[in-house]
Amino acid sequence: TEQSRICTSAVFYRSVDNGHSWQQIGTIPYTGDPAADPHWREREGFSEPDVAFLPDGTIFCLLRTTDSNGLGPLYESRSTDGGRTWSRPAVFDTIGVWPRLLTLGNGVTLASYGRTGLFVRGTADPAAEAWGDKIAVVPPGPYQQDTCSYSDMIALDDHTALLVYSDFNVPDAAGVKR
Repeated sequence: TEQSRICTSAVFYRSVDNGHSWQQIGTIPYTGDPAADPHWREREGFSEPDVAFLPDGTIFCLLRTTDSNGLGPLYESRSTDGGRTWSRPAVFDTIGVWPRLLTLGNGVTLASYGRTGLFVRGTADPAAEAWGDKIAVVPPGPYQQDTCSYSDMIALDDHTALLVYSDFNVPDAAGVKR
């Protein structure tokens, strides 16, 4: 018999009393894509979800699958009913840890993620269905010798974002990579 295993899912809660109590409103259960991930059956599930509230009212979510089984795809899912139900997860990119999302005041939504490397993608589509090509901020290098691939973004104004990230190969004054 095949041993059963538990896969992590993204679970969404809502509070209507300033955080005094919480109600579960939705879940994105792990669903791997065998065409995109040869290790989909062994995956531990989804982790590190991040959401953006899009201009058209959709909630857009990115989900990591990289785990102890190696690098895995980054998935996307969306909800049009306030997080109660979610679309079947689909591959957003072949890589991705610690995805971060930011929707600027001008309606552009940005995504940062990586491993190996660190990338940014953007979309002006109010439903985030059509994305631009990914731009390498830190080009991919040897596994975890280029960057930890964790980042964050904040809006500086309606048209500008600040991206914070690590790059392990910037030389210091003595030429030593830091």
